[in-house]
Amino acid sequence: MPDAIYDAIIVGGGNKGLALAMYLTRYGGMSVAVFEKRFEAGGGWCTDEGPAPGFLADYHATAVGILHHPTLDRDFPEWVEWGGSRYNEVMGTGAIFKEDDSCIILYNRKIDRSQEKTMRSISSLSPRDAETWAGFQKKLGKLYMPAELEWCCTPPPPVDQPDALDRLFANPESGFDPSWSVKSPLDVFRDCFESEAFCSFLGRLNQSNLGISPDCVGTGALSLLLCLSWLAPRTAGLEGGTHSYAHVAVKIILANGGKIYTEHEVDRVTIENGKATGVKLTDGSEIKARQAVISTLDPYNLCFRLIGREHLPWRLARRVEGIERRMTCLTWYTWALHEQPDYVAAQKEPDINKIFCLSLTTKDPEGIVRERALRMLGKNPDELELTIINHSLTDRTRKPEGKACLLTEQFVVPADALTEQQWLEYKKKHAQQVIDMMQKHTRNMSWDNVIGYIPMSPPDICHNLNMAPTGNWAVIDNTGSQIGKYRPIPELARHRTPIKNLYATGSAWHPWGFAGSYQSYNCYKIMAEDLGLRKPWTEKNAPY
Repeated sequence: MPDAIYDAIIVGGGNKGLALAMYLTRYGGMSVAVFEKRFEAGGGWCTDEGPAPGFLADYHATAVGILHHPTLDRDFPEWVEWGGSRYNEVMGTGAIFKEDDSCIILYNRKIDRSQEKTMRSISSLSPRDAETWAGFQKKLGKLYMPAELEWCCTPPPPVDQPDALDRLFANPESGFDPSWSVKSPLDVFRDCFESEAFCSFLGRLNQSNLGISPDCVGTGALSLLLCLSWLAPRTAGLEGGTHSYAHVAVKIILANGGKIYTEHEVDRVTIENGKATGVKLTDGSEIKARQAVISTLDPYNLCFRLIGREHLPWRLARRVEGIERRMTCLTWYTWALHEQPDYVAAQKEPDINKIFCLSLTTKDPEGIVRERALRMLGKNPDELELTIINHSLTDRTRKPEGKACLLTEQFVVPADALTEQQWLEYKKKHAQQVIDMMQKHTRNMSWDNVIGYIPMSPPDICHNLNMAPTGNWAVIDNTGSQIGKYRPIPELARHRTPIKNLYATGSAWHPWGFAGSYQSYNCYKIMAEDLGLRKPWTEKNAPY
């Protein structure tokens, strides 16, 4: 006799499991149980007290804005009302170039509706590039965003069929060259813009967004598209941090009859005659599933732990073993400060001090390529290419009155490239590297301005089972062969597995690895098709 019976069982209570449980309980009408190994649900939606009392740190997802959850906004009216309150950037996104402290800003459209300030800033590097950028932006609302949202909110088709982005890139009106789909981001940026500094700026921001180097082939067209949409000024984050979303999701699930069991780890899926019938927990409990089991674990744990190699075709197992997960490894240091950084560049451009997402980077785009090459050789770069996220410019909940709190990001080697002792030594070294770099480009950033800091590195993120053994922030890398309809591998991309009634989703699924809810929504779409569940997109006559 099973210890409990539910219509659906979700393995993993991270953000993907929570978002899927919202749909299965509200629109699927199912009794749902979510089993989570950790002490609290939320996964990458993780914000807690950090570098000093009264200061908050994002331990995984950070700049989660309106583009991350468009269907949750539509299908759950209480999503924002119950605690998912978003705020806008003060100024926008920008960069300070290390060579001469010159800078560039992409302004928030709410304060620069005509984008004249943005065009003026880009013109400081190249008037031609400003015109090119403006031309792309004119097509954003009409062509780019509709195609991008359709692509994100639709289960991927088989690999031999075009998806929404394939159709967009083949459309002459888009301004995209068909060859860009097989090129690297840097190749595409250089095809569009003449300023090497502007290409470097886009390359570093794209690396922060997608986790890929500018020389990663097969990602060029998508990288340009995301630079035009996601990296342009946008809603920046949540009051109180991303964990606010976890609380909202839990409230919605419980209000609709769902159950969430923390500190309950699933050992394996119960398979009978090629069909998933439930799960067995590590404590020996056996839970029955009437209709479906859904894994939100990474493909490796899904296939070789929950399912078992003996149940899998040889090629599928071989492809899972070959998934790349060593490039998207980085450090996140959250700093509690007495005062906001005052950049040297602000002497000429005061707005740079109010930038939410700022890169301290080189004018040479090949510098980021060299950085990646070093990391793939197992060496942490000494020449930093920092991204600085500063929620405390707007979100007063993140720090005491009159203080500042910011996050610095640097790509580094995978967790398993160094020993535990080597990582401890590197953490201290990197803190000094950040301060040394900030001292060169600010007028007030010495250790005297630091109240405290908390270092997050790849070994720390490995405590999340999905991201071990490399500490990959995106679970698996967002390479050309691991994005969209190819993610994580074609055989698993449409959320079904070789085991009947066993589905899979998570950050390792379409469209790419990040803390959005598209993977959950698309998995629900597949399940609705298979199990005859309600379809809110049809009921609301929505385009996706």
